Amino acid sequence: MNGRVAYLDSSAAVKLAVAEPQSRALLEFLAAWPEYIASALIRVEVPRALGRAGASAAMRRRAEETLSHIVLIGIDDDVLARAARVEPASLRSLDAIHLATAMSVGDELGAFITYDERLAHAATRATLPVESPS
Repeated sequence: MNGRVAYLDSSAAVKLAVAEPQSRALLEFLAAWPEYIASALIRVEVPRALGRAGASAAMRRRAEETLSHIVLIGIDDDVLARAARVEPASLRSLDAIHLATAMSVGDELGAFITYDERLAHAATRATLPVESPS
């Protein structure tokens, strides 16, 4: 696929909000993309991940600012139906929604960015262009 958008799952979006070992590489990778997209799930998953990590109020504000620059794709009936069918069946439900959302983008998708090994495997199986900049 030679698309123009990069899809970020929650594991990637967290790295934009909090300095982690792969954060710099991810930022450099994203500089080449005109648009970033994600499932609306990140509006729940990223703050929850930050809460589990004991993030400060400043980190949470930075996360909100970061998320505001990502185009969010809603979870509609088509995404839910596709998520119910994606393989493998052992893929966690929220990851299946991320995968189905990215698949719904079609040829516009140029990169599916995740740092989750199970999701990366499923996305590769679905022939998406998986990236994990590090």
